[in-house]
Amino acid sequence: MEYLKPSNLLNLVISPIKVFQKVKEKPDFLILIFFIPIVAALTTLFLPKISDEAMLEYVRKITEDPQVQEATLKTLKFTKSPIYLAGTTFLHTIISFFIASFVLLIIVRLAGGEIDYKKALTIVAVANLVMIPYYIFYVIYASVVNLNILDIQMNFKYFIRTYLHVFAIWRYVLIGIGVFAACELNKAKSIIVSIVYSAVTLIMPIVSVFTQNFMKFGGK
Repeated sequence: MEYLKPSNLLNLVISPIKVFQKVKEKPDFLILIFFIPIVAALTTLFLPKISDEAMLEYVRKITEDPQVQEATLKTLKFTKSPIYLAGTTFLHTIISFFIASFVLLIIVRLAGGEIDYKKALTIVAVANLVMIPYYIFYVIYASVVNLNILDIQMNFKYFIRTYLHVFAIWRYVLIGIGVFAACELNKAKSIIVSIVYSAVTLIMPIVSVFTQNFMKFGGK
């Protein structure tokens, strides 16, 4: 619970190096590795529910076959249900933590820093604490505009809104600060580590957006 203290959360904005110096002394990721995925999962429970009418309209745009429409509608009702979305969001977030931490571990070691997997997990988890305000703002935004997640288009604007908003960028900055404070790397190497880490962790989202758009235009 050390990193969840109000003083530490405030310091992630005004003096993050103080927080990451504690990571060097005591890399404790266990609570955070579950806390943040739980917050992310809870966010989906507060998103506007998709009406049956909206689902049916969406399905009719995909296919005109009544049998296919019926099967697709059943699948949508299951995969877009709040419980399913919460569960998959939790799993996706926690798996992403372990993968991102492994990526950071490799990059820092290649840069000559002192790091183990436990420290990498803690740095990534602490940096991701700044995503909590993003989840809150996203729920508020979704409620105000009555967001229908079926209408979300995975294009360049979606990529920017989802992966390069101000909280995501600050998270990448915190990764660099965390590496500098906890892994015995100088500022130049820490900046390089942060840039490389950002690029590597953004590869899959970029590929996903590109693939979605390729399939969309390829099907026309």
